[in-house]
Amino acid sequence: MNPARFSGQMWMRAALLAAILVLSACDDFEGFDRARQDFHYSYPMQPGGHLDLENTNGSLEITGWDRSTIDISGTKYAPNDHELRDIEIKIDVTGNTARIHTVSPSFGHGSFGARYVLHLPRQVQLDRAKTTNGSVSIEDLEGGGDVRSTNGRITISRAAGNYDVNTTNGTIELEGVAGELHAETTNGSVRGQLKSGTIDANSTNGGIDFTISKPAEHRTVRAVTTNGGITLALEEFHDNPISAQTTNGPVTLRLPADTNAQLSAHTSSARITSDLPLSSGGDISKHEINGRLGNGGPQISLHTSTGGIHIEKF
Repeated sequence: MNPARFSGQMWMRAALLAAILVLSACDDFEGFDRARQDFHYSYPMQPGGHLDLENTNGSLEITGWDRSTIDISGTKYAPNDHELRDIEIKIDVTGNTARIHTVSPSFGHGSFGARYVLHLPRQVQLDRAKTTNGSVSIEDLEGGGDVRSTNGRITISRAAGNYDVNTTNGTIELEGVAGELHAETTNGSVRGQLKSGTIDANSTNGGIDFTISKPAEHRTVRAVTTNGGITLALEEFHDNPISAQTTNGPVTLRLPADTNAQLSAHTSSARITSDLPLSSGGDISKHEINGRLGNGGPQISLHTSTGGIHIEKF
């Protein structure tokens, strides 16, 4: 077989596979949801309540408000009316806990599902907010919780609390959040801005880019990825251990000029630059730095295999 022709065929197959994957992860499912049915429910819920939501093939939009009510609306969809009737939206509200579950048929191969739009008291904890093949949006909540998706982006905005965020094949974006965050994705980036708190971010095949305005005192800031760069910026430094590690990407760390810490930075194939001077007695070479910033303090460890390391003044 002609090598050029074989290469072209392989490229076309890869492109077709990518198109199928993108379509399967699309929230709209155009062409599949020929049959649709809207739903709407409303129940009393007090601040301090709990939500457990598990969905299949569809997006979740969860927003906090100042009412003592949980409002549940959305659309379920399927290729036809017969299969649509087999999709159940099961809701159980007991005490101050709401449990919502999309019960899907055993057939359909992803051509069915539901989309949810929820409004609930701001101080509600997300025991679970989970979907597959859909994005998740969380806004104006203060209870923290567990947020998960497969093949979908997750965004959390103007929120407070401790969140565990996990997705595959999607980006994680956190904006205006105050709390302790654990964020993990595969084939996607992790980025955003924390008003206060700390971040433990992990990615595969994606970059990490975070700014923290007021890091929690003595809490570790951690970022680990492969095949992506890392940028961490701390507007203030409160004795925070920092760990940033990647392969195939640069590492940039921005710190206040008066930072006191113990610095260890290593790269295999690029240069290290620093705007912050090391105290006397430090070891400095092209690919490695070990020494004290200011009077010394918590450990800052920076490592990359194929990228530069840059330490800058915030």
